[in-house]
Amino acid sequence: MRARTYHDSDADLGVLTGRTVAVIGYGNQGCAQAQNLRDSGGRVVIGNRDDDCRDRAVRDGFEVLGIDEAARVGQIVLLLIPDEVQPGVVAGHVAPGLRAGDTVVVASGYNLAFGLLDLPGDIDVVMVAPRMIGAAVRDRYRRGVGYPCLVSVERDATGTALHTALAIARAIGATAGGAVASSAREEAALDLFTEQAIWPTVFAVLQASYEVLAAAGFSDDAILDEMYLSGEPAEVFARIAEMGLLDQLRVHSRTSQYGQLLHLERSAELVGTLRERFTEILRGEILSGRFAAQWSAVGADAESRIRALLDRAGTHPLIAAERTISAAPGSTGERVTPCRPVKDRA
Repeated sequence: MRARTYHDSDADLGVLTGRTVAVIGYGNQGCAQAQNLRDSGGRVVIGNRDDDCRDRAVRDGFEVLGIDEAARVGQIVLLLIPDEVQPGVVAGHVAPGLRAGDTVVVASGYNLAFGLLDLPGDIDVVMVAPRMIGAAVRDRYRRGVGYPCLVSVERDATGTALHTALAIARAIGATAGGAVASSAREEAALDLFTEQAIWPTVFAVLQASYEVLAAAGFSDDAILDEMYLSGEPAEVFARIAEMGLLDQLRVHSRTSQYGQLLHLERSAELVGTLRERFTEILRGEILSGRFAAQWSAVGADAESRIRALLDRAGTHPLIAAERTISAAPGSTGERVTPCRPVKDRA
């Protein structure tokens, strides 16, 4: 099943003329989208709490207001703050300043999909969700190169919500490569599925692989370099994105091609097991709303919950080996601390 794709020719930047865009949150996505909007000719103000990100917005030349005031000033309000804080911020600081005919834009479908945002009924609600971290959204805009993005209309109070969504998408550079028609439910479900099914399975594969290889007497340095520290998996995924899953095998040796394809055929039973597990995650946890209810209930305790999970995950010997290697003399590993986590929906 294919979805409609919107391009620059489908979007009219004139829709933004005379309207102020209030970007709530100047983290990774906020700073990128705000700068792209400004460079596209939009009038942009920033709503942010008093923190380092606010200081950065000032340095970048934006008019920076409190969140309450920014929501009152803007006719289009972009919610670019983390999922878990959006319901409280919207209820206490954004919704009171909205007027009939305004538009709220989300970059993540999560809170809309699970009914966690209490928004007035006389405003438009749309989603413009880049599938890129903020730095890439900014870089690709500057180079005139598109990036994946999902767009949807969740409420059309004015009859022109789609026009506004597409104008925002074009202004941030998303329609340069084609923005795909979607829904908050689809965006949230796919994002959560990747986070809860695909990546945990990748981590489990690496853990099991380390255990088998270490037990066979291979060194930690060689094992971790082979598995991921060399950066080779990132290169493989880049080729997959460029060429496709099977066609990228052409850049591997014939020994590698034969081994991969042979054991792909022998993994049918594993695929069946994963299918059952993934179906339970998708239907039993995500689409049922069970995960959203659990995560929303965590509230202010989120950081300590995440820390406890990280501490437990950190007890695996693979993590100990990785830390030892990273701390060794000559290691070039660097850690970056952005205003928001690198993988943020907002």
